Amino acid sequence: MSADAITQVAAAGGAAHGPNLVPMVTLLAAAVIAVPLFKRLGLGAVLGYLAAGLLIGPSVLGLIDDPATILQTAELGVVMFLFIVGLEMRPAHLWQMRRQIFGLGVLQVGLAMALLTPVGVVIGALLGQDLGWAQAWVAGTGFVLTSTAIVMQMLVERKQLTSPAGQKVVSILLLEDLLIVPLLAIVTFMAPGGHEATGWLSRLLDIGLALGALLVLLAVGRWLLNPLFVLLSAARSREVMTATALLVVLGAALWMDLGGLSTAMGAFIAGVMLAESSFRHQLEADVEPFKGLLLGLFFLAVGMSMDLTVIAAQWPLVLGSVMAYMLLKSAAIYGIARLVKSSHEVALERMVLMAQGGEFAFVLYAAATSVGLMQAEVNSIYSAVIILSMVLTPLMLIAHGRWVSRCARRRINESERAYDTEMDQSPVIIAGFGRFGQMVGRLLLANGVVSTIMDNDAEHIESMRQFGFHVYYGDATRLDLLQAAGAAQARVLVVAVDDKEAAQTIVERARQAYPHLQVYARAYDVAHYYELRKIGAHVVQREVYESSLRLGRHVLEALGVGAYEAKEMADAFRRTNERQVEAFARLREQAEFKDYIQAVRTSREELERQLREETAHRGKEGHDWEASERRARDERP
Repeated sequence: MSADAITQVAAAGGAAHGPNLVPMVTLLAAAVIAVPLFKRLGLGAVLGYLAAGLLIGPSVLGLIDDPATILQTAELGVVMFLFIVGLEMRPAHLWQMRRQIFGLGVLQVGLAMALLTPVGVVIGALLGQDLGWAQAWVAGTGFVLTSTAIVMQMLVERKQLTSPAGQKVVSILLLEDLLIVPLLAIVTFMAPGGHEATGWLSRLLDIGLALGALLVLLAVGRWLLNPLFVLLSAARSREVMTATALLVVLGAALWMDLGGLSTAMGAFIAGVMLAESSFRHQLEADVEPFKGLLLGLFFLAVGMSMDLTVIAAQWPLVLGSVMAYMLLKSAAIYGIARLVKSSHEVALERMVLMAQGGEFAFVLYAAATSVGLMQAEVNSIYSAVIILSMVLTPLMLIAHGRWVSRCARRRINESERAYDTEMDQSPVIIAGFGRFGQMVGRLLLANGVVSTIMDNDAEHIESMRQFGFHVYYGDATRLDLLQAAGAAQARVLVVAVDDKEAAQTIVERARQAYPHLQVYARAYDVAHYYELRKIGAHVVQREVYESSLRLGRHVLEALGVGAYEAKEMADAFRRTNERQVEAFARLREQAEFKDYIQAVRTSREELERQLREETAHRGKEGHDWEASERRARDERP
């Protein structure tokens, strides 16, 4: 049975017995399968959504035959995303960004428009498509408008949204959102008959209406929103607060839409107006689940909208336009970034991040088609160009990340000569400088011991150098690098790498090659502890052991135990647990696995018994938990 037949049967059944759930189940299944798979492959969630949408869309399996309707609904995900971004930006901070918005943004958009318009004419002429300057301008300008959804999602995934470089990207995106109304006005003016006074006057009135809508929304956000939430919070109903949050987001989006501006801009402004509200975190928590689902649905709908028949029929024009537009837009982005004194690395990353076209191009193309400025066939071709560029962006970011990492490793190798004997010599070598190795190294440094530090993450090394740490690039599993680090003369090797197998390899090879070296290793858990002790590590520390005991002491104190008594309890637990772990290490090597499991299970009772004995030996009775609970209840207001 074909996919169409299955869909028809399911639709018929849904009509007879209830709502048709096939599209909803199909979308959810595609997301649940594709996104984890693509993230595991290191390709990211966005590309997973896009690929899943293409697969279930009309061009492949045809399980969903109306992606335009889904795309229209899914754009609410972008709206809610911008609302949450607005919550992170206070009005004063946004005012500080005004030069970036109207300076950097105008420069980038203006240069990109100037480059992309003539190339559209040239490509069309070369491939037998006479676009003309008007259609070429619309096609190129639509591509200049970057995808807010993709770029924002990428910034969030890379944890760069609040960084200085990320804020500049946000500034440019805000300017592009603001350009929607004037661009639509220009499209009307360029259309046949658009030069007439009535048509041009109508567009001027539209601009005035948009400015009026913007001012009204700012006033409502400034004086009405926070009192509204104060009033409704008295009901103490989470459902009411969630409904109010959605009402604010969607109401602001609708208001700006009625004013002719973008819905995403309305939601963003509402978020900014509430950024200093005491309800900000509650609003973010209420909107977040809807944002995640709808934004994923948006990427699915974009993938479904890719028309492979158009690409196949006009593939020279589509591929040529994608390559030319992305290259020229990238050049404009990089050039402007360098002009305003951004570093090469920052400019390159912004170029890769913003090289694609965006969802607002569909609005511009539709408006141009409706007034006769763009042919319907050209609209379909350049819509495919936009979608294809959006699909390519995650792949470009992955390639860029790997290239940056490779260049960083090469630069570190060249500057530090990590493979020769010029590495600083010290009595302590630290292999791995993550959160665990840093604490060890800082403690030693604070007491006058300078360590030779090695790590194999080039980007992490670069970030550590910004904080003044001298870290060498190198893989400590290699004996030649341990030799270069001075293992033959050092006294202690601290193995603090993140990888379990790598840690075991380092310990084993170091013990064989340098018997004099005291090896202190970090273990993830008890099983890893056993392995490291078995291959010869002198001291092994479970990474969360001491911090967990310290937190447990605080919990005991919160339950009414005195601070000294809680410390004694924790110390007694530590002594007994360490004795048991040592015994289990020997038992695991000698006994069968089932006997080992049985011993672990009975150890809990043994631990409790020994702790009770130690408490009795100190002449104290067990803690009266019931009395503590009664005191706590009496002290509650």
